[in-house]
Amino acid sequence: MSRQRIRILILTGLVSIGGTLLLQLTWLQQAADLQEREFSDRVVTAMTEVVDQIQAMRGDSALVEPVQQAASNYFVANLNDTLHPFLLEALLRESFAGAALSTDFEYAIYDCFSDSILYGGRVGQASEDTGPSPRFDRDGHYFGIRFPERRGDLIMSLDRWLLASLLQLLVLGTFVYAVVLVLRQKRLSEVREDFINNMTHEFKTPIASIESGAQLLQRPNIGADPEARKRYLDLILAENRRMRLQVEKVMEIATLDGQGQGLNLEPMGLRSWVQEGVQAFQPSIDLNGGRAEVHIAADTWPAAWGDDPTILGDRTHLDGVLSNLLDNAVRYAGDAPPDIHISLAWKPAGIGMWLLKVTDQGVGIPKEHLGRIFERFHRVPTGNRHDVKGFGLGLHYVRTIVEAHGGRVQCTSEFGHGSAFTVELPNAQHE
Repeated sequence: MSRQRIRILILTGLVSIGGTLLLQLTWLQQAADLQEREFSDRVVTAMTEVVDQIQAMRGDSALVEPVQQAASNYFVANLNDTLHPFLLEALLRESFAGAALSTDFEYAIYDCFSDSILYGGRVGQASEDTGPSPRFDRDGHYFGIRFPERRGDLIMSLDRWLLASLLQLLVLGTFVYAVVLVLRQKRLSEVREDFINNMTHEFKTPIASIESGAQLLQRPNIGADPEARKRYLDLILAENRRMRLQVEKVMEIATLDGQGQGLNLEPMGLRSWVQEGVQAFQPSIDLNGGRAEVHIAADTWPAAWGDDPTILGDRTHLDGVLSNLLDNAVRYAGDAPPDIHISLAWKPAGIGMWLLKVTDQGVGIPKEHLGRIFERFHRVPTGNRHDVKGFGLGLHYVRTIVEAHGGRVQCTSEFGHGSAFTVELPNAQHE
């Protein structure tokens, strides 16, 4: 599936699900408003009926202001005189029952002339004191009704609407997660294609060179020319060695896969590891006209650890770590000869770590690719230049091995001015 189709699919899904969710939320808000209006109308009707009953009992025909809603859960009604709270409670119970209002409520009668309030109490299952009802700024006498549990009752009455909204949110979350998986699979598919292309190219070149060398050796006149025969045999051996190294890299990544399985941890000297590793890679550096400078900061670790402090590590794989870092410093040196600086030091801060730093003055890494250089198969684009070969496995192998040893690797780089790789290894001191 092309990127354009994926974008259209994602956009269509988001618009449809988002529109449905927005419509569902609009309906939920309308349902809540309708419930509130219906509840308010029923309360006003019931309280008006109570006021009419009170006036009928007293034979009072004076006009009173209608019932008013002071807040979303508080209603007040005028009286021409005080009223016993028990009578008011009885009338309210009867009127609310007729209006199918089963919500708990609090009531109180307020005398504005004496500035006193008579709390009638609370009607409902709960009996805890929730504080006095709010006063209403007006003259005369009035009684107030408050519904402290109104918010909870409203939510319970909208349970089906809320459930539908939650299901819509679940559908949206599932869709987003599915989109993430699709994009991840798409990216993995592209990475796999790039890997296959790189691997095919890497194997095709040495295979062609080996085939050419073998065909030349088959010529009758080559047997009489020892120098030519040796040159072609060296070519075949060199290309075969190149293929073997590439196969080993693929196999190492496939077998380790970020775990510590397969590591053979033994005591190994850090100074000798660095010096011997650089020495083994020195011919490649010399071939490119470069130089490698090694600095061992022996003054950073305790003298009791000796001149060549040891840790527990897999020497073979750690040699591969150093070799990959040096190889990158040579291959990405650009047009100038490789200029590499290698340092080893002990950092006592925190839990204490050994720091191996490999710095070069090469082409550097663009900022947008710096965060992905340790990903499997990722290679920094080099434009029209194709002089740097590989599968994009070297730095992933470095991170895999370092993390399997309990350490970490970091990179700082400035594009066009070189890179610095820092490997931190824990101090598994062997005494």
